Parts: sequence; structure tokens; C-alpha cells
Amino acid sequence: MNTLQSEQAGAATQASASSPPTTGPQGAYWQPPLSPYCPTCVRRRIRCDRSLPKCIKCSKKGLVCPGYGPRLRWANGIAVRGHLKGRTTPHIDKPPPKPSSTASKDSTSPRSATSLEQSSAAQPASIVMFPGFPDPDTKSRLLEHYDKQIAGLMVWIDSERNEYRRLVLPLAEQQPVLLLAILAISAQHLAVTTGKEMSFPARARDAAVTMISKQIRDVTGQLAAGFDLDSQIDPDTAVWMLASMLTLANYEMTETETGAAAADSHRQAARTLVNALATTNRENNALFHFLRNQLSIYDILACTTIFGPLSTVEVILPAPDHSNLIFSEFLSLLHKVTVWSRERHEKESSGIFNLADLPITSADARAGFEQARGSTLMAAGLLELPRDARRRDFVRIVDIYHHAALLYTYRVLFHCQVEPIEVEASAMVLFERLNQLEDKPSCLQNLPWPVFVAGTECCEDPERQAFIARMYTDIAQDMGFKYYLGILRFLQDLWSTKGTPWTELARRYEASGKKIVAV
Repeated sequence: MNTLQSEQAGAATQASASSPPTTGPQGAYWQPPLSPYCPTCVRRRIRCDRSLPKCIKCSKKGLVCPGYGPRLRWANGIAVRGHLKGRTTPHIDKPPPKPSSTASKDSTSPRSATSLEQSSAAQPASIVMFPGFPDPDTKSRLLEHYDKQIAGLMVWIDSERNEYRRLVLPLAEQQPVLLLAILAISAQHLAVTTGKEMSFPARARDAAVTMISKQIRDVTGQLAAGFDLDSQIDPDTAVWMLASMLTLANYEMTETETGAAAADSHRQAARTLVNALATTNRENNALFHFLRNQLSIYDILACTTIFGPLSTVEVILPAPDHSNLIFSEFLSLLHKVTVWSRERHEKESSGIFNLADLPITSADARAGFEQARGSTLMAAGLLELPRDARRRDFVRIVDIYHHAALLYTYRVLFHCQVEPIEVEASAMVLFERLNQLEDKPSCLQNLPWPVFVAGTECCEDPERQAFIARMYTDIAQDMGFKYYLGILRFLQDLWSTKGTPWTELARRYEASGKKIVAV
């Protein structure tokens, strides 16, 4: 596993950038003196006015000001469990250089898991020497399981355009870390869905994290110090690192009911990597753009239920030039609601909140999400879905997210200071659409977040509670992700503590080390 290490922007950071990271026992992080300036101003190389609660220069530019506290970054890769627990990062030789350009072009063409087996005899030394690395037959079976069962769970709609299957899987041939991550999640998913336990997944995960940590440690250090990263990381390296991080985040969700904290560390690492590349010209890569947008979906939805002070800082938003992607406009508006709700909470805690300070009204929110729904349906036309149950279910999914977002907005931003009829209308449609899905197995991966929101709306309704419990049980069992059973435990706790806002209970969970990530 990886650890969090404190990073500071400004002169204090630059002065210490050349020193190795300082960690305490079991990866406890060392915190240098706080910089007097906000990291956004430091990165833009302008003088920060240090206004509270956020600097005026960030406000005028419409930027999210992260304040003046410490920022945490993923680095050094010290394991917190498994056989690597407590160890520092060992020296591991870098993977061999890429094959020739001809081979590289071939690797990006659609290929099946069976074709990957043919190159197993030429595995890099770092993989061949890995203790317990599966034999060629087992490796082929695990890659095929990823191809047939897991890749489809990681996108809105599975199709021949699924880049996890079309591009990421062949890339694993060339990148040992990505191969380990894919084999780990595939073996773990098989163990969960078939009941056959394997010792390989956790060790593969630890090895992959260690190797990623070795690569990213210097990169994040250089970024914190303000150096140009053009010579530090190339597009191919960025792609396999980002693909590995997203895969490992999903792995953690399959392992335990409490895997959110571990998965979240991989999300934070991926966020750090993408933000680092945003300052360079190295992100112009089709697969990187796909993975970046996948991270954006994960990042924005995760932020709705995580409440740490830095949870909404430097979030990966949908790329502006990819506005035609499905749900991109929806996700951007949803994140704005999350940021505004956190600002309201901070002002209320300080006793300075005024309802007139909210940047939008409930009517504005409804209009904004309605427009986003239309944009999503128009963008979905590019998918050319056949006129069957999958097409009808996708339209229902769009409605489900629309009304879930409205209910989320009513609760976290307006604290239900809206007409009760509006709240009940969205709740009714949300439950109706969930119940109307014709082919649930093909769209279960899209349901954890809206089903969570639906679950927060039925504290007084045993019938709806039973429906949500069945939904989350099906999601956990059919997808093979144990973590969703932990979300159900949270909802059952919420239902038993009548009158407690779900956000308050989620904050309590987070304070005790149990993050709620309904993604």
C-alpha cells in the first residue's frame, strides 16, 4: 500500500524539495512549516494576499482556493498491510524500454486476452522473478476474466469502444506494473465471485504499488518544488501509471467492506499525477484522455461523500475540450454544488452564513441539471445504441442520475429549504426508474451513487429501505465488490438513527477512519 506525505507549496517547499521524504513509524508523515501563501498562487507565480477564508486573487479568477494548510500527496509507497508492511521502498529495476515503433502500433489495436498469452515467454525479469507469479495458463485465464467480466464494470456503457479492453489490456504486455495490477484485481474478483481464495492478489497489489511509488516519488517532489516536468515523465509512462492506479483503486473495492480508504489513496495518487501533467504538454495522448475522464467521474462522485478539508481541492474536472462526452456537463455542475455546500458548511460553522449568499436558487439548480440531462442524451447518440432494453435502460440511468443529483443538492446545499413537493417528486421518480430497469446486470456499475442517494431519502419508509437493501446486495454480489456491503451497513445505521442528516453521519464515519465512497 501507499502512504500520504505532506507537501507544501512556496518557498518552504522549494527549500526542502531536494531532501528525501521524511516518514515516521509505519509511514506516519512529517509536516514541514506551513507556507504563508496558498498553493494556487504559488503555482501561478503571483503574490498571494492571504485573505481569509480564501484569497481574493483566487476568488476573482473563479478558482478554488485551497487555503493555507498542509497538502497531502501520495509518495514513497510504504505498505500498511501484507508482507511489505512497515518496509521502505526497495530498489526495483525499471522495466525494459518499449519495443520498436511497429510493435507499439500493434499493441494499441483490439486484441483478446488469448493473444497476450503468446508473449508470456518474454516477460520482463522483474515479473518473472515475482514470487508466486502465475503460470502461463493461469495468467491467460486471469487476463480473459478481466476482458470478459471486469472491463465492462469500469465504464458507463460497455461496447466495442471500451478502452480498458481495447487499449489498456494490450498495454499490460509491455508494462509489468499494469500487468500486476490487472492480474491482482482479476484474481481477487474471481475469488470473491467463485469463493476460491488465492494468495496472489494482495502480494501483486503490494508489488505494483511499490513500483508505482518509485516512479512517482521524484515526479511529485519535482512538482512541489515548481520544476518543469517535461523531462521527468512521458505520455507512455503517464498512461500505464494512471491505468494502474485506477485498476488498484477498483481492486481495493473488491477486497473488503472497508476498502474505501485504501482505494482513496490510489485516487489521490492519480489526481496528483494528472494535475502534474496539466502543467506540461505531455498529456496529449488519446488513452491518457480516456483515463483522465474516467478518473474525473470517480473523483467528482467520490467528493460528494468525502468531507476532509482538501477533498474538493484540485479535483479532476471533465476536460473542456471533451464537453461532448456523456455526463460531462452533469459532473461539472454536480461538483460545483459540492464545493458550494462545503463553503456553506464552513460559514455556518463560523456563524456568518446567510441564505442569500448561495450562488444559485433551487430553481436554478433544477434548470441547470435539466440542461445537463439534455446534453447527456444528445452526446449518448454517438454511442449508436440499438433500440432495445439497453437503450431504454440508459435513458432511465440518465433520469436516475438527474433526480439523484437534485435530491443531493436539496439536502447538502439547501438543507431541504425547498418545497417538500419538489423533494418528494424527485424521490418518487428516482425509485420508479430504479425499479423499471429491464437489464440490471448490464448497468449495475452505474448504480452505487444514485442508489446511495435514494437510500438517504427513505429513513421513514421500511418498504423503500428493503428495496435499497436488495439493490446494494445485488450490486455487491453481481459485481463482486465487497465494499458495497459496507455502504449498505452505513445506510442501515442511518435508518436506525432517525433524524440524523446523512452528511453528519458520514462525517462521523470519516472521523473514525471509515470513508464513504459510493462510486
